Amino acid sequence: MPTCKETRSVQTHLIMYPHMNMHKALYGGQLMHWMDETAGIAAGRFARTSLVTASLDHLDFLLPLLEGHSVCLEAYVSGAGKRSMEVFVKVIGEDLLKSQRYLAATSFLTFTSLERNITLPEITPESEEEKYICAGYDERRAIRKEKRQESIELTKHVDTRLPW
Repeated sequence: MPTCKETRSVQTHLIMYPHMNMHKALYGGQLMHWMDETAGIAAGRFARTSLVTASLDHLDFLLPLLEGHSVCLEAYVSGAGKRSMEVFVKVIGEDLLKSQRYLAATSFLTFTSLERNITLPEITPESEEEKYICAGYDERRAIRKEKRQESIELTKHVDTRLPW
């Protein structure tokens, strides 16, 4: 069984123009882009098949990532079903001048294999963090399935005609 560590993907960026909003902090959409990239690499290392992003859950912006700080995104697989997997992403900011690190955001993303005839392996957590994160996978998966049904029902009531 693969370990969380074997799926780990890391990206680091310096927050500068043009990735900032008018508050001189990183755009949330830019962070989401980097999170999807980092998580996609972790998912690919785990599944070794063509994947698509199926959902982004519980994106919690905890602290702003400010101009001149670095941002480090770390992702690893935290659970797997037959064709889909969950990837945990943590976002760590760092004030490089003060040598202070802080947790800026966390999220769970789900990726699905485009290959129908696949059965993904289980993931093995090793560190205390990985064990804690992976322990909640089944509950988060059940909530996602419930939310997916709600989304399907919602689509039946959404008007797709042109608004003008």
